[in-house]
Parts: sequence; structure tokens; C-alpha cells
Amino acid sequence: MCKVFFLMLGGAIGSGLRFGVSSWVQHLMPHAFPWGILSVNVIGSLLIGFCWSLAEAFHFSAQTRAFLFTGLFGGFTTFSSFALDTSALFRNGEAKLALLNIVLSNALGLIAVFAGLYVGKQCVGLLK
Repeated sequence: MCKVFFLMLGGAIGSGLRFGVSSWVQHLMPHAFPWGILSVNVIGSLLIGFCWSLAEAFHFSAQTRAFLFTGLFGGFTTFSSFALDTSALFRNGEAKLALLNIVLSNALGLIAVFAGLYVGKQCVGLLK
């Protein structure tokens, strides 16, 4: 039960952060392209990779992993918003922007996870 509480707490925090960060970024980039959701997905991918390396090195508890990976990052990043924004671009006749969103979200997300994992391992090496 404690694990579920931490998961829900992380999800609430992550969702609030997603709304704030994506709204802020989208406001800075007034354009039809969904920069806000792209930014939270890339930032979240970078952070999840970084925290993954820390979790492996420092043997995070099940509650901490639930809070971070399923809760916080699950609430912060969002595939459903990505899918909704992309389908809206297609519906509005912006096929090139929709395809760009698909490519950038997937490529940058994967690159960010590996970058976060690499940076995390470097930090762990400095701490040990």
C-alpha cells in the first residue's frame, strides 16, 4: 500500500510539473507545433535515464522506484498528449508538422534517455 501512495504522489507532482513546463514552453513558442509536450517528453526522457543510472548504482527501494519512474516521470511525460497533438496537426492539414513531431519526439526521447543514463553513470563514478 505504501508503494501505491508513493506512485500516486509522484504522479500528482509529475502531472503538475508537466502542465506548468509545457504551458510555459508553448507560451514562449507560439506556433502550431506542440513544443510544450515535446519539451516535457525530452526533459523527462533525459531525467529518467539519469535517475535510472542512480537507481542501479544505489539500489533504490521499490517505493522510490515507483515514485520516480511510474509516478513522477509517468505523470510528467505523456504519450497520450503527444498522440492528441499529433492527430490535431494531421486534422488541421499540418501533415509535415505532425510527421516532424513524430520523428523529433521519438528520436530526441531516445537520445535523451541514453544521454541521461550516460551522465548519471559519470556522476555515480565521481561519487564512488
